[in-house]
Amino acid sequence: MMLAFIAMAAAGGAPRFPSLSSEEWADLRAGKVVMRAESEGARVTATGIVFVAVPPAVLWPAVLDVAARIPENRTLAAVHEYRRDSAEQWYLQVDMAVLGADLRIHHHYSWDPAANVVTYTLDPMRVNDLVRADGWYLVEPTDGGSVLVYEAVTEAKVPVPGWVKKWLARDQMEGLLRGIRERAEQGRPRWDSKASG
Repeated sequence: MMLAFIAMAAAGGAPRFPSLSSEEWADLRAGKVVMRAESEGARVTATGIVFVAVPPAVLWPAVLDVAARIPENRTLAAVHEYRRDSAEQWYLQVDMAVLGADLRIHHHYSWDPAANVVTYTLDPMRVNDLVRADGWYLVEPTDGGSVLVYEAVTEAKVPVPGWVKKWLARDQMEGLLRGIRERAEQGRPRWDSKASG
């Protein structure tokens, strides 16, 4: 877990709850996804924030069930767990099809249930088709449920057109967060922290 937090510190600090305006809080309570994005060269940083009407203990299984996102996200082709060190440390191979290109990345996930944070970084022991693909999920309890914050930083090996950056940073993340919320609120997550790889 320490490696993941070191990577996050290098990327701009440990995961923390962002400041939200009263308008953004109103948007969250109205069911909207609050989005923030920036890009530079081939790097895209996107942050999405969503209110989910369940407590953190109910929300986490939906957040951690990456395989359940396949029908919700047309860029995901397959997710395979290839290593599990504990309920808080595991590795996933993620296959994607993005604009006609097949991409494979390998993520190391670290979950700190006490801090309500999951971080992920590229597994440097495996070949990855992206220069960078790391991020974090933070769940904060609030009146009537939880607020989920998801930040992802991706960097391709080649320059990416602006419209692709917008699509990845906004549309894809918004759909992902809506899917997590729907699965959590409907009680459909399949993830099991006791599963072994």
